[in-house]
Amino acid sequence: MTTYPPPDPPYRGPASHHGDADNKPIRRIVLHSTVSPCVPGGAEDVARYFRSADAGGSAHYVVDPSTVVQVVYDSTTAYHAPPNQHSIGIEMCDMPSATTAARWDDANHRLMLNRVALLTAQLCLAYGVPVAYRSARGLKRGQHGVTTHHQVSVAFGQSTHWDPGKWPRRRFMRKVRRNVRQLRRDTPP
Repeated sequence: MTTYPPPDPPYRGPASHHGDADNKPIRRIVLHSTVSPCVPGGAEDVARYFRSADAGGSAHYVVDPSTVVQVVYDSTTAYHAPPNQHSIGIEMCDMPSATTAARWDDANHRLMLNRVALLTAQLCLAYGVPVAYRSARGLKRGQHGVTTHHQVSVAFGQSTHWDPGKWPRRRFMRKVRRNVRQLRRDTPP
């Protein structure tokens, strides 16, 4: 059986607010929007915010069009979409919209989506997370996979967040599956 290493982006933590080092096994990857512009440098800004006492939560990774940074280690529970344990939170630098996904067609969002898809593929392979999108219904049934903060909120009722709003979920999951296939081809048994 091939072992895939977890991603290793620059570490910019620790976040001010996080739980214990009891986050494994990883069962779901949760995508978020930062409610900040999708611009290069945004990930570093959000990481700085997560390190401040003003931050109300945290995430494992933050992604912008040019950078991926890690703020909470995978083995530690981040406070991003309760129930948080056994999940990885990925913050995408994005101003979410509940009505349109058109923003995802600009150059910065396309670049960021590619980075997030690769990161998600790496995490799925490293932790054996199914490369499948899970709705609130699937999460409630105990299915593992990739989801959003909105779906976690609907499933478990522990938050009211709806991010990332309208976004190209199907296009994203196709990119994740392509990255998984490529990573498997590139990793010797």
